[in-house]
Amino acid sequence: MQVLGLDIGGANIKAATADGKSVSVAFAIWQNKNLLTSKLREITLTQSSAPEIVALTMTAELADCFVNKAEGVEFIIRAVVEVFPQSLIRVWLTSGEFAEPNDAIELPQIVAASNWHALATWAGRAVPTGPALLIDVGSTTTDIIPLLDGIPVPEGLTDLARLESGELLYTGVRRTPTCAVVQSVPLLIEDSSPNNETRLEQFIPVAAELFSTVQDAHLLNGDLTADAKDMDTADGRPFTRDAAMNRLAHMLCCDRSELSDTQLLHIAAFIAETQLAQLCTGIHNRLDFLAGLQPQDANSEVRILVSGSGAWLAERAIQKIDDAGSASVSNLATMFLQDISSCAPAFAVARLAAERCLDDLLPVSPW
Repeated sequence: MQVLGLDIGGANIKAATADGKSVSVAFAIWQNKNLLTSKLREITLTQSSAPEIVALTMTAELADCFVNKAEGVEFIIRAVVEVFPQSLIRVWLTSGEFAEPNDAIELPQIVAASNWHALATWAGRAVPTGPALLIDVGSTTTDIIPLLDGIPVPEGLTDLARLESGELLYTGVRRTPTCAVVQSVPLLIEDSSPNNETRLEQFIPVAAELFSTVQDAHLLNGDLTADAKDMDTADGRPFTRDAAMNRLAHMLCCDRSELSDTQLLHIAAFIAETQLAQLCTGIHNRLDFLAGLQPQDANSEVRILVSGSGAWLAERAIQKIDDAGSASVSNLATMFLQDISSCAPAFAVARLAAERCLDDLLPVSPW
């Protein structure tokens, strides 16, 4: 039985089979949405060209190539149906169930941005009793989802409600514009004292422009690996240290020749620490929410699950939070034979479909 899970986002298409094969394909849907079908056809994870079941979740409906979410949901569903005409297509809803394509098109508000819910529903079985927190840090956003006895207990289901509650943080480890994390940065000033004993700094406002994204800071800090073939950067130049330093200099309306490596590395460290502090605040907020769901005499330790391409940042944040530092932390990447962490929602929806949708493949009895 071949089951394929698809998580179609605005910048990436993530696919996974129910047995753990996964792939992430960069695709900026807002640039040319009509290329979606051809991108989907490039995915060759299954043994045959037609998996028996294709399970779909999405966030790309918010892309500005669509007039509204309803248009985006319909476009994405119809593209998947076109690419997999022989497969049973099922779409995940934030109500916690699958829907047929035509029914899902009529329910755009609970189809939209549903990938986090599929992940939490599946991951919850790893913590069947007591309180838990699922932290999924991706390239663009972070989900912080409370779980209780293995069941997602979010305060909100829509992106608006989740932004309000702090269960959705619009910050990730790659695509977030630097100016969305910091409004000013510390610039080291040359010390004129004889022994050069002090490090003076002056805070400089940054340009409100997409000159750099946070991946440049994380690269310079050693948390991401350079890749000269990766051109998915703010300026379309390679994801290398030299290019990252130049992009970061542009945030101060300078270029690499005007700022020293020491100054730029100091700025990079500050950007990363600021983003880390934002994540710590979000995690602490949801830990307080979970505590409020417990009886006053409850003494259950919160278990924490982390996933996503930025799981390392989640683990670092947990260590900085007093009431989370001693919590049991499990990385989804280490819980399976294959690393599905960066494509976890696609894997989750595939597994859920494999469990729930097999009966839909059986012929209906005329009796």
